Amino acid sequence: MTYTLSKISRFALPAVAVVAATAVWITTADNAASGRPGSSDIETTGLAAAFLSARHADANTDTQRAVTYLDAALSIDPDNTDLLQENYFLAAQMGDFKSAVPTAKKAYELLPRQGLAPVILAVEHYKRKEYDQAWSYIDKISGQSVNAFALPMLRAWGSAPTRTPEETLSELAAMEAYSDMDDLVHAMSGLLNEFYGKDQAALQHYDALAATSDSQRISMVRLVAGGYHRLGHSDKAAEMIADYQAINGPSPTVESFADPKSYSKEITPNEGMAEALFAGAEMLLRARPNDYRAQMAIAYAQAALYLDPSMIIARRFVGITLSARTHYLESNAILGAVKKSAPGYLESQMQIAENFARMDRIEDALATLESVARSHSNWPEVHVAMGDLLRQQQQFEKAVDAYDAALKLYPENREANWAAYYMRGIALERAKKWDRAEVDFRKALELNPEDPGVLNYLGYSYLDRGENLPEARRLIEMAFEKNPNDGYIMDSLGWAMYVMGEYDNAVEHLEKAVEAAPADATINEHLGDVYWQVGRTNEARFQWERALTLDPEDDQRKAILTKLERGLARN
Repeated sequence: MTYTLSKISRFALPAVAVVAATAVWITTADNAASGRPGSSDIETTGLAAAFLSARHADANTDTQRAVTYLDAALSIDPDNTDLLQENYFLAAQMGDFKSAVPTAKKAYELLPRQGLAPVILAVEHYKRKEYDQAWSYIDKISGQSVNAFALPMLRAWGSAPTRTPEETLSELAAMEAYSDMDDLVHAMSGLLNEFYGKDQAALQHYDALAATSDSQRISMVRLVAGGYHRLGHSDKAAEMIADYQAINGPSPTVESFADPKSYSKEITPNEGMAEALFAGAEMLLRARPNDYRAQMAIAYAQAALYLDPSMIIARRFVGITLSARTHYLESNAILGAVKKSAPGYLESQMQIAENFARMDRIEDALATLESVARSHSNWPEVHVAMGDLLRQQQQFEKAVDAYDAALKLYPENREANWAAYYMRGIALERAKKWDRAEVDFRKALELNPEDPGVLNYLGYSYLDRGENLPEARRLIEMAFEKNPNDGYIMDSLGWAMYVMGEYDNAVEHLEKAVEAAPADATINEHLGDVYWQVGRTNEARFQWERALTLDPEDDQRKAILTKLERGLARN
């Protein structure tokens, strides 16, 4: 029996972490150029029609059209607080604060202290350096509101320009009660002490973060590197970046943090508030992410960009989050505006390619990756991304070449390399280069012995080749112990039992496998095979016929048709 692509696609392949850069949302002029609706394009027959149309557009990830419909609804019912809140919330996600601010102001007047309105209004005053007015909104935000999670940081930076260091830093005390907030407290305390000219205190906080830089988020490495540069300790920034890359591998974006020119010479109130808003955006997606939190996170990150347009990490955050919400065109519009000279350009191009692939624009995706590979041939992640895309397109020989290029650039025996070995092994197996494939699977297991996907793939490959059957059974059973609810691993275990003549046990596992993954042609075919062997021939034919409806590959289809015509030899 051949090892079909449907069988391969069942395994949960590891995704290489890609960080993309972002830019500002497309403007109204961009919308017109791209065929997006303007207010003149919208025709409604009343409030209900406009409101429902807005909801439908938002549900279909067309934020611009949703805002336009809400504008139309508000022209009919201008004091409707639900419409006002939804309008400014969506406008903020688009980075359109010119529209969001007046709508938020009206909503705030009608329904004070609710929703995102006080944050939007405070940010607008901050943008104008009207710090007292900004504080008047922040000071009234309730600890029970949707903004409560970020309130200590907002209060700290909201008061920083007008209050004493002691008063400002005391606002962070609420965060100190939570152990998982330690890093964020250090980051905000470092920035605030730096803002007040308390350099030694700021350094102590940055040093505390640098001590664990190898496990920090890139956003934190960026923040600490900036603090070191501004305080005249670029040597510490370089040391921290080297420590980070020694564990996490090379990254053009992280390397760019070593350049003092990437940062301003001092922390301004706008930059500090932007950091607080961006930290809030990250917080929203670190715990229990859902669609509403994603929308809130985009709005917070867009507010950070509004205050500090040079904050590239916030731009890429918006782009990635938009992509996660299937706003692929909007994500690409943001990412495509990142300049080649900017930190994060390469990662933004990677995300653009991924977005193209998700839209089934494969040629555009490959062209994007090939361009990056030509200009930055020493960056392994782009070669891995090319390998992944080529493998998915069944261009296995080319995929192997891409993985070869990546693995030559990675440090040898780096634990994180296991994923690249695993994926290259799959491409090699599909290219009928089993000797090399087996070596790669073994190497992946050496670097990551616990991964059920590798265990299952290698074990099933042995079964399919009729080799090392006891070892195949052992590997699959190990995978099953680690992930007993995976339908594809259930199938492999059931098939191992089938191959070894344990038909009754095989029936039990293969029936559960079909329940868990009913749309897989190979699993249904396997169940048909074992039904035939235990004398349940009518059920066997039913499963084979079902397998034919699930898009099997040509060789598999021919084999199934032969079974339907002749049945199977009884063992």
